[in-house]
Amino acid sequence: MARNILIYSDGTGQVGGIAFDEDRSNIYKMYRATRVAPDSCIDPNEQIAYYDAGLGSRPPGAGSFGSAYRRLSNFVSQATGLGLTANIIDCYQMIIRYWRPGDRIFLFGFSRGAYTVRCVAGVLANCGVPTRLGPDQPLTYDPGTLRKLAKFAVKRVYQHTPSRQRNGASKRQEELLDQRVELARQFREKHGVDLVAEKSHYPYFIGVFDTVASIASRGAQMVLFLATLALVSGLAAALWATQSYYAPLLQYFPFNRISSLFALLGGDPSNGWHWLSGVAGAATLAAGICYVIQAHRFAPKAVGNKKWRTFTFNWGRMSFEDKTLNDNVPYARHAISIDEDRASFKQVGWGDPKSTRPASDANGFIAFQQMWFAGNHSDIGGSYAESESRLSDIALKWMIEAATTVKDGIKIDPSVLRLYPSCDGMQHCQRRVGFPILTRWFGITWPGRSRSIKVGAPLHQTVIDRAKLASVLQYDRFNPYRPEALRDHPPLTTLYANIPRPRLRTGLARIWASFRLNS
Repeated sequence: MARNILIYSDGTGQVGGIAFDEDRSNIYKMYRATRVAPDSCIDPNEQIAYYDAGLGSRPPGAGSFGSAYRRLSNFVSQATGLGLTANIIDCYQMIIRYWRPGDRIFLFGFSRGAYTVRCVAGVLANCGVPTRLGPDQPLTYDPGTLRKLAKFAVKRVYQHTPSRQRNGASKRQEELLDQRVELARQFREKHGVDLVAEKSHYPYFIGVFDTVASIASRGAQMVLFLATLALVSGLAAALWATQSYYAPLLQYFPFNRISSLFALLGGDPSNGWHWLSGVAGAATLAAGICYVIQAHRFAPKAVGNKKWRTFTFNWGRMSFEDKTLNDNVPYARHAISIDEDRASFKQVGWGDPKSTRPASDANGFIAFQQMWFAGNHSDIGGSYAESESRLSDIALKWMIEAATTVKDGIKIDPSVLRLYPSCDGMQHCQRRVGFPILTRWFGITWPGRSRSIKVGAPLHQTVIDRAKLASVLQYDRFNPYRPEALRDHPPLTTLYANIPRPRLRTGLARIWASFRLNS
């Protein structure tokens, strides 16, 4: 009997199930209503669900030391985005664990979790789901083996080079993509994957809430930089102040030679700058070595000759480059925010104009749809207080209707999910929330940039209904709903007749204004 395998990947800092009365994202709400549990009506013979907490999320209790380590690790991941690979591996590992030929894979994600599941879809399109360890070796399902297999597929095959469209790619980028194709072919051959004969290797349905381009938090980056600077300065000051205790030992270490390369005022150990530059230089060197080890890729088996051509570096995965949707994915949905105005939360499009996917299936069900909804990023993907989640309920209802209506759709336990969508729901604004001191005292907040929406893009009916209301609560005040991005959209143009267009700024004035709260 074929089952539904549901994979949920949450947004940055999002983790559900820790507290009974907590702010939950739409991803966790869906997971809670579709998982197998003692108090759930979901039959494990029909459906299995897995939830992966968001990048940089708050860890559950693991003792004082373990909790502190996880918190630090998660914060660094949130600042750099480097934990994304682990999230992809987590999800892919669970697919290998639970999937059997004929099962249907559903992927759901919010924010950077949407990025994650779209990457997981890329792994599946390249590698499929392994069914054996080797030509004569059956697959063993212990966690260690599955982790090793998933890590190899993600890091050594899928991440051999960043995914990108071949149109516009350089010759070198095309060469690396060809190498990845060969690596994927070898992986599938070794592990018994036939993507042609068994289409269930591909995701059956992908549903994402507001995919964003950046996978690193600017605010966390700022805090991490300041914390690192303070730590380096403190360590250097401590070494300088106590150098007399261990000065005789320095002759046995190359510290003086290393630090002299970075010294700003010479190599005199009595000078504090000597220690500061030495510690900073050593820390930078160590971080650089670790990063190079992580970022390099070398796959000599991908080519016959010129094996050195497979050596490459992935210098960072801070943005999402592959915006295509594989034609072998039958169904997909994307809920997009109209009102998110943080520059680092730029939306990521999806799809391919050259796609051969039919517009709808034999039953008339739309195969692929991207819909715009009123509200900011988390007004679409959830995570605000339940009493302020009417807008996110709209997007959640739309997603659930699609995922349940599709042939062999997901099973929902209605006893744990009650939705109250309303077009007049409260709208949030993270730029107004800003940063505790900078925003309150100086009016400096997240860099702002309104989203661009093509005229004719599909708007959910509640967007039009909301615009027709006299006023709605937009963070801290009631005003008519008039997002600038919808000014030229035919159903709403008459509502902007008496509203002047905003003044366009250029150069430094535009950059400075983007940080101001009133911009």
